[in-house]
Amino acid sequence: MDSTTFSCADCRVQGCAKGSGEYPAGCPTAALDPGQIEAVCRAYEDDGLAGRIMAAASAVSTEAFAKRWSRVEETLEFFTRMGWKRIGIASCSGLAEEASIFARILRLRGFAPYGIACKVGAVPKSRFDAPESCCDFGTISCNPLMQARLLAEAETEANVVIGLCVGHDMIFNAHSQAPVTTLVAKDRALFHNPVGALYGAKASTFYNHLLKPADSCCS
Repeated sequence: MDSTTFSCADCRVQGCAKGSGEYPAGCPTAALDPGQIEAVCRAYEDDGLAGRIMAAASAVSTEAFAKRWSRVEETLEFFTRMGWKRIGIASCSGLAEEASIFARILRLRGFAPYGIACKVGAVPKSRFDAPESCCDFGTISCNPLMQARLLAEAETEANVVIGLCVGHDMIFNAHSQAPVTTLVAKDRALFHNPVGALYGAKASTFYNHLLKPADSCCS
């Protein structure tokens, strides 16, 4: 796919979300035939876990919108509807306090949290030929694969990511035995609110350089 290919990231019509049947040229929805759509719908049904997650997520997201739930509240309700009790927490060591607060909240609501921080194993960054300044602090490397393995050994039913670094989160998500949801996306500059840079890119802020050519003198 080349850089000129139209995709949902370029659409301002959103005919699929509105159910209007109005689709721009090159729309992925317009290109689908009924058989493809039906096959995917059946796939949710054939995969029991995917079907359960879809049903719970659809119901919870509707209620979360109506009641203005935070992401924490929506996550708690989702786990409740799924009937999951053993909840893993894969956290950045730099967000230990946030992970601790979330674990306390889980326990107060009858869940059984089990957390593994990213520095588990105390493996030096030099083991991976990484500079000591590449992560948040110290000389110890993040270890997302170990986090995934230890949470699997703990037989968690779902895992929650709290602030793993970009790339480390990919490794953890790919190797997690249990389904994964992200509670906190790390953003060191914006208090873990990465969408702020997207809003700022359209305004008169430091982040408007993001919408300028990469070789711009102002970037």
